[in-house]
Amino acid sequence: MGGLSGTKADDFINAAKARGEAALQDKQPKLTKLEKAFRHAAIRRRAEDARKKGHHA
Repeated sequence: MGGLSGTKADDFINAAKARGEAALQDKQPKLTKLEKAFRHAAIRRRAEDARKKGHHA
């Protein structure tokens, strides 16, 4: 299978990821399920990074 880079689906996913991550500061953002999933993943990543920094400090 030749890569999916630059397809319409990739553009859609990248836009959803950007919108989900941009909504990190919002308390109750109005997002699609895909955008919410990316937002949730970014929140988990941020918390994990904070925990890692706390153990090494």
